[in-house]
Amino acid sequence: MDRDTLKRALENADLTGYEAEAYLTLVDHGRLPAVDVAKKSSVPTSQVYETLRSLETKGFVETIDQDRLHAEPSDPVDILAHLRERGELFSDAADELEERWEEPDLKDHRVGVVKHAETVLEHVRTQVREAEVAVEVALTADQFESLRTELKAAADRDVIVHVAVYYEPDLDERSEEWDLSEPNLEMRVVRIPGPFLAVLDRSRTYFAPNSRAEESYGILINDNILSFINHWYFQTCLWYSWDPLSSNQRLPKVYISLKEFIRDISELYHDGGSIAVTIDGLDVESREYRTVTGTITNIYYPDMFADHEPSLERLSTYSVVWLDTGTEELAVGGWGAVFEDIEAQKITLEAISFDDAGQS
Repeated sequence: MDRDTLKRALENADLTGYEAEAYLTLVDHGRLPAVDVAKKSSVPTSQVYETLRSLETKGFVETIDQDRLHAEPSDPVDILAHLRERGELFSDAADELEERWEEPDLKDHRVGVVKHAETVLEHVRTQVREAEVAVEVALTADQFESLRTELKAAADRDVIVHVAVYYEPDLDERSEEWDLSEPNLEMRVVRIPGPFLAVLDRSRTYFAPNSRAEESYGILINDNILSFINHWYFQTCLWYSWDPLSSNQRLPKVYISLKEFIRDISELYHDGGSIAVTIDGLDVESREYRTVTGTITNIYYPDMFADHEPSLERLSTYSVVWLDTGTEELAVGGWGAVFEDIEAQKITLEAISFDDAGQS
């Protein structure tokens, strides 16, 4: 490597041009008076003393005050380590820039793949801040702690946040510090390991393996249909069957799945309960957002039994409820509703009452 190239390398390692020039001059000649450093280099005499003092502060030289100021290069062990660390930093930065350059833009693509699982978490962190309706996420305790601030902030904005956390032996102890009192945030414990999965606002999905993967990767999805498939996987495998670590059983209670709502209230309805709800969702015909409040007048799912709590199997094909608003009766369907009047996004169970028992 020639001297000019070496000088540029030192400048990239946080030295100024004068500092690099002075340091190389001392390496070439050994101890020199400050004035001779200026004579043998391109450092102006007016700048040489300040330059040498700065190099000493950075650990590159040692100065000696005799009848006049002298300087000599320091032992290069620490300097070499510094340069090698900088080299690793620049190499890592180059790799990261390459990945960001190659990272898919989901504005133009429905599905993209990234090289590192950490990139998926960063995307989720950003998108959760923009979530408006619902967040469903399955993750490890460490991943939850990484995203906890954003998830709690979303719940504070009335976004419904469902967290499926994978079991670890110290989970109960760790969760004591999580403050899961937010009414819009519910957490359940999944007893089998699984991937990181986040479904946001029914339109975006983020996936990364937590185990059993030979290499790190992540998948970014900007597609309603694929997000619905992942939502159903979340509901069936990571949500319905597992016990809550925290759960809000008070009314009003908000659902983001019509199927879960029907499962919870079906027996109460058939026992004569009056179910008051508020539905937030899309008008199927106009696709405009609307909110309606009323009382459930009917429930339907295949092979319905009046004294039976419906299974996921029965609810998985087709399910609908009818709502009497006082001025009209509306058919309410779940995600992807086609024939109903409203596609429900949030179902708020306001009250349950019986004629002979009052409100409960």
